[in-house]
Amino acid sequence: MKKLYKNYISTILLAGSVFIFSILFSCTLDNDQKKDFLSIEVSEGDTLWEIAEEYEEADLTKKEFIGWIEEHNGVRADTIKPGQVIVIPVKGDDLVQNLASQQ
Repeated sequence: MKKLYKNYISTILLAGSVFIFSILFSCTLDNDQKKDFLSIEVSEGDTLWEIAEEYEEADLTKKEFIGWIEEHNGVRADTIKPGQVIVIPVKGDDLVQNLASQQ
């Protein structure tokens, strides 16, 4: 058993290191992707449906928009609270362009 352990210790350590680095990388990648999207603060009386209507995204239906918010923020539509900051699937640059074109 000791001989078997000595033969495979480097493989076990390498596999463990790769696993740990992949978890760390995926966590930082997720946070970097969220920076590309718009963060908003939930106001009193807001619902995800109203937010989806206000920030309507051409690529997503309202149901898909709400599903994206729930998945990426770890919330459910019926549990959002005033003052809570959520990330929505609207690119920050797209919002600026939309506002400028409305004026």
